[in-house]
Amino acid sequence: MKMVYSLRIDKELREEMEKYDIKWNEEIEGFIRKRLEELKKEEILKRINEILSTMPETNSSSAEMVREDRDNN
Repeated sequence: MKMVYSLRIDKELREEMEKYDIKWNEEIEGFIRKRLEELKKEEILKRINEILSTMPETNSSSAEMVREDRDNN
């Protein structure tokens, strides 16, 4: 379902927009979708970093950990 969202822009900007045969509502909607995706990714990365900051650091490499795990089994 589509909804109406209106905004105010400068008269000069509107006049420039009218010179081009572009569906501005689709352009703006596309921009908003991309921006929301960026914001969601930033939010996810922030949560990941918060989780990682609570985890203890290790001095071992992944190869050493795998070797140790194999040796213990």
